[in-house]
Amino acid sequence: MRIVDRIPAVVGFRVIPTTVLVLLTYMTIFTLVIVTDWLPEPPGNQNGLDLKQAYTDLRHITAHPHPYNSHYNDAVHAYILSRLRPVAASTFYVHISNDQTSNGSWASPGYGVYFEGTNVLVKIDGKNSDSNDGVLFSAHYDSVSTAPGATDDGMGVVTLLQLIDHFAKHRPNRTAIFNINNGEEDWLNGAHAFLQHPWSNLTDRFLNLEGAAAGGRPILFRATSTSPVRAFRSDYVPHPHANVISSDAFSRGVIRSGTDYSVYTGPGAEMEGLDLAFYKGRSRYHTKYDAVPYTNGGERSLWAMMETAQGAGDALLNMKRHKDDQGSGGSPVYFDLLKAELVIFYLNDLLIYNVVSLVVGPISLIFFVVCEYVLRSERGRQPNGHPIARPSVLQWLKQRSWLRALWRRSKFWIALVITIALQALLVWAYLAFNSFTVYSSPYLVLLSFFSLAYLSLVIPLTFTFNQTQNPTAKYIAPEREKHTLLIQVYIFTWILLLFSTIAVARAKVGGLYVVTVWNTGVWIACLLAAVEGMMLPVPHGGPRVRFHNAHPHHHHELEDQDADDDEDNQDRRQPPTEATPLIGHSRASLRKPQEGGVVGWWIVHLLLTIPAPVLLIAQMGSLLLDSLPQTLADGSPASVVYAGASLTAVLLAIPLTPFSGKLHRGLFFLFSLSFLIVTAYLWLTFPFSSADPLKVFFQQRVTLSNVVSERPSSIMDLSNSTVHSTVGVRKIVTAITGTPYYLKNEIIPRLPSASGKELKCKDENAKRGLVTCEWESALVPSPGGRDPWEDDFAGAQGRAASTGRQSWFKAEVARTGVRKGQIVLQGRNTRSCRLYFDSRPITKYSVEGGHEGMQKGYEVGKVGASEVRLWSRTWDREFVVDFEWEDDDGREGEGITGRIACEWVEYESANLDNGDGQWDLQSGGDERAKIPALEEVLAFLPEWAVVSKTTDGLVEAWSPFSV
Repeated sequence: MRIVDRIPAVVGFRVIPTTVLVLLTYMTIFTLVIVTDWLPEPPGNQNGLDLKQAYTDLRHITAHPHPYNSHYNDAVHAYILSRLRPVAASTFYVHISNDQTSNGSWASPGYGVYFEGTNVLVKIDGKNSDSNDGVLFSAHYDSVSTAPGATDDGMGVVTLLQLIDHFAKHRPNRTAIFNINNGEEDWLNGAHAFLQHPWSNLTDRFLNLEGAAAGGRPILFRATSTSPVRAFRSDYVPHPHANVISSDAFSRGVIRSGTDYSVYTGPGAEMEGLDLAFYKGRSRYHTKYDAVPYTNGGERSLWAMMETAQGAGDALLNMKRHKDDQGSGGSPVYFDLLKAELVIFYLNDLLIYNVVSLVVGPISLIFFVVCEYVLRSERGRQPNGHPIARPSVLQWLKQRSWLRALWRRSKFWIALVITIALQALLVWAYLAFNSFTVYSSPYLVLLSFFSLAYLSLVIPLTFTFNQTQNPTAKYIAPEREKHTLLIQVYIFTWILLLFSTIAVARAKVGGLYVVTVWNTGVWIACLLAAVEGMMLPVPHGGPRVRFHNAHPHHHHELEDQDADDDEDNQDRRQPPTEATPLIGHSRASLRKPQEGGVVGWWIVHLLLTIPAPVLLIAQMGSLLLDSLPQTLADGSPASVVYAGASLTAVLLAIPLTPFSGKLHRGLFFLFSLSFLIVTAYLWLTFPFSSADPLKVFFQQRVTLSNVVSERPSSIMDLSNSTVHSTVGVRKIVTAITGTPYYLKNEIIPRLPSASGKELKCKDENAKRGLVTCEWESALVPSPGGRDPWEDDFAGAQGRAASTGRQSWFKAEVARTGVRKGQIVLQGRNTRSCRLYFDSRPITKYSVEGGHEGMQKGYEVGKVGASEVRLWSRTWDREFVVDFEWEDDDGREGEGITGRIACEWVEYESANLDNGDGQWDLQSGGDERAKIPALEEVLAFLPEWAVVSKTTDGLVEAWSPFSV
């Protein structure tokens, strides 16, 4: 046989070629998505950066947890200054501001803040900079109290140190401001403090470096507008990783977190900029595993952030500015292609293109389909020119042709309905049997959903009526089946495009660009299919009638035999009659019409409809599965995560439906086996491990006696005793927040202090989906440090020492007007206190010595503030707080009641001397702070669980007041 004769067997629309090409396409795309997400080794030429020095800095900064309210925070501050001062001393255009003066008050809904900043600022004068076109680079050097902060945000800080070195040697065109701020973890206070500094007026764009996970490759998390996103193009960033879907998810609360980005884009700043953040491994976020040894990727992860920040920073400081990109037209749509190229365009352009596609697409397709029908009708005549005789209505009904025609045009939608129903059932099953299995096995969950989607789509689509039962029925060529399914997929994507256009117009959702790409590819494929239909020969008869004994086969087997008739070398002929020609027909004349298909057309259709949407959906799915599953520990609904995985699987499977009739039956058995094994494993496996631990949240509350009076001149020493004393302390409560089942049944029963105690559990308002369980504890915390009132109350403290008492804070409460009050508060060994106003909110507050008034755009709202958070840069600072309230609830003349509290975050295991020589808390006779209840949790938690903070203070001691 000649090679030409074998071409249809290789590239014709047959089972083996189609199956091979579909598998190669999917496997290639999935492999590229996975491989390009791996972190490469750092290059030898680091473009002026010093990865080794950065890694050394990272180990120094993250040797201990260092929240704002800790002594090690001061040590990190000193270390950063020691690294920067030599740079400024050797370069005249580099300036340092060790900000020890900026302070301010700002409010959010429900609470107000007074904060004193300790930011470290660096200014590098640009060569050609205007007064306010500088670029801000920001990262925070504080960590949470339960984590050393390697990725949140140690890597960001050491990256800024490297950028300062780099731009000090390569002076940029624009001025660069570096805000290495303190207090981000306590609700973005460091960024607010920066707005109080004069250098904040020099910048109009920013790049914020963050870590919301445990390493890996950082992503462009959010962007304000199109213009700064251009700094992430591959011309500047070698491996851009960005997708607007992360911004969509964040703005809609799917990801519960906050970064300084919110402050820099908010009132008073209103800058354009970018948020670059880690997002993988969220189970380690804010825990002891956010440390150098446990970072996902180690030095490679650090290099990925350094390389990206340097490229984007160079572009922001030196590239030509585009026209104003603010407004609806300036909202960006962006996504990377395999970490090699970044695609950027305006959201408004996407909207315009969608509207045009919604109108032009159907009209053009209808025109082509009508042309195809007319041409085929003209060619569908007998050789004598007369039309082919049509069967009567009765014959047509008896032949069941109408049923086959109806099924051919509706089976896609029936398959889609079945798929949606089965996917919903599988989501319910995961939620019912093992709702946390996606926590550690997200890609197996995706495989389970995809296997089911393949089966539920392909089985209905490949079901056909047994044509051998009706030999005179009209034969439908495989190409015609493919064309019909292509049109149905186009209608499906058109419906998706309609809804996505509405979402783009009303909700500014940029992540729906994938629908636009998909619809466009299917539209072009349908037009080409219509052209192909115009060129296909029109059959004049039905298929051959077979008179051989055969047992019933699966419908896939029948199709395989039909499609591969030549390959099977079966010459099935009709029995001779008196009308049979004396000269026999060749094999080709006995073959079904267009057996094997027109060579090449189906390949073009496949390349137009599968690679682009599958690649974009796979990238989105990978981002979803790497970021969302472990947010379940934070209270995110599991249904959202499983629904997202299910939707991804279905959208990955639908593009292959036009070619389902030519997919080998072996895939049916492969995906059936895959679904059964993987799903059973996921239902039965334990969802947590030391690599993917379940996160729980800790706080201990100390309730002190009501020793606060309303006498304006009275000063009270709010003290507590040991658990054996009845003086000062009313109650000590340990509270742990987590997912209900595992918290109540697997975690708390392991803690000795909870044994035999009454456990009180309630739903958590701040972290929806979680519960907080608390019990009275005999483990007494200690604030540590020196007693600031030792000289004033020597006799009292001497008595306190003899009975094991420790002072926590002292307060003075006074009513200074009809609707005014004043609280004087000083805590021991702390820089953080709080005032709770329980009976009614306050409408105004001020702190003596602080900046007058509220920060612009962050005034106390109409609902008032029920809480004021006080932060000091110095230890044992005395806060004098004046406040006012309104009589708008019928209680004119009444006072106000609430609680006075202070916070502590230091504990012994976090402050052990590790030989770094940075800090010795025990020097000078200071007592070491202790939180025995937290030490107990750290010691007795199972290996598959880890603890984080509930709020700013690991320990809060409070006492009621009234005024």
